[in-house]
Amino acid sequence: MTLHNIGTEDAQNCTALLRSGDARFVATDSTSSYATIPHGSSSTGEPFTCAVDPSMPLETPVPLTLIVNCDGFCDTFAIQVTVGLMNEFDPVPDGPRQPASYWAYDNVDALYSQHPAFNWYEINARGTSFHLADNQSDFVQLPFNWQMYGQTEQYITICSNGWVAPGNQSASATPDNTSLPGAPVNGMVAVNWDDLNPEAGGCIYVLDDALHHRYIVEWDDVAYAATPSVTDKFQVMIYDQTVPTPTGDNLIVMQYLTANGYASSTVGIQDMTHGIGIGCLYDAAYHRASAPIVANRAIKFTTGLPTAIAEQRPADVRNAPQVSAVPNPFTGSVTISLSPSIPSSLSHALRIFDNSGRQVRTLTGTGSLVWDGRDESGVRVAPGVYFASATKSGAQTRLVLVR
Repeated sequence: MTLHNIGTEDAQNCTALLRSGDARFVATDSTSSYATIPHGSSSTGEPFTCAVDPSMPLETPVPLTLIVNCDGFCDTFAIQVTVGLMNEFDPVPDGPRQPASYWAYDNVDALYSQHPAFNWYEINARGTSFHLADNQSDFVQLPFNWQMYGQTEQYITICSNGWVAPGNQSASATPDNTSLPGAPVNGMVAVNWDDLNPEAGGCIYVLDDALHHRYIVEWDDVAYAATPSVTDKFQVMIYDQTVPTPTGDNLIVMQYLTANGYASSTVGIQDMTHGIGIGCLYDAAYHRASAPIVANRAIKFTTGLPTAIAEQRPADVRNAPQVSAVPNPFTGSVTISLSPSIPSSLSHALRIFDNSGRQVRTLTGTGSLVWDGRDESGVRVAPGVYFASATKSGAQTRLVLVR
């Protein structure tokens, strides 16, 4: 924290003590020294170190008290920090109540162990066509029970307008999508809820994929009613109980092979009361933690607290370089530094990998290195998660970079 001396005297022997008003947020190193702050000047002290209980929901405001002591002066300041600011590389919690039960993970949420990988499974040649007219729903028995928000059903309702739901809700087929939660369908799973028309193009297929413990529904190049020349290909996978979640609810994965529409769609889920859910997308407005729908996007809905992937460290950490990056996340360029710092006269190298493990760039030079977000051919890389890898004396470490 930076302190500014607005008085007319120098602040001698200045120290600060940080206190938390939330038991889930603990200042493990709560003191900082500022030495002398001349009048009219500012000084940044040693950083405070804090630990956060993983049960604390994202974007929780935490009240803090800063106690400042100088020679002949003591005062307290009430401040507030927000823990876990969400961006598109974080999962989306359901709500509006807390704590969340379901979370939605995009395949770009690579900092979390629950994030999915896009793995399209084409079923138009092995599945069964599921004939639906425009604005029609029908139901079929599942090969396993589907539990969602604690309620179990034996059937799945499939709608031509891009959604499924547990149970028999074939009377519902409205093309007029709304935000989630709040749709008039119990336990709606909106894969691409919009005014779609399989009679104008495309087909819907279903498959009991027992080998992979899941039931798949695919909208195969189904046309949008308002623009029949525009089609999209997407699918939803409902996994059986052999693929467990912490609450016993079935795992749900949505996949998008194309991204031609989605300008007026709803994507997300809701519970049976229509009051709790996840709205990833509604009428071109994304939740701040949702990645945009693009080709090869996957979204997984599962229960339980998000689990961050621990940074991999070598067995011998004595020689391992510590890597830091500012800013991170970044948009234009990022400055990457090693600690302990390498003398400016010595050249060193950093390797940049994408989330698939492919090396996209090698940076060489002295001191801190700057990556401009481009690959070896000079092309700017796509937004996503990358890794900066550094090696020293045979020990290796890496840093997660988010662009």
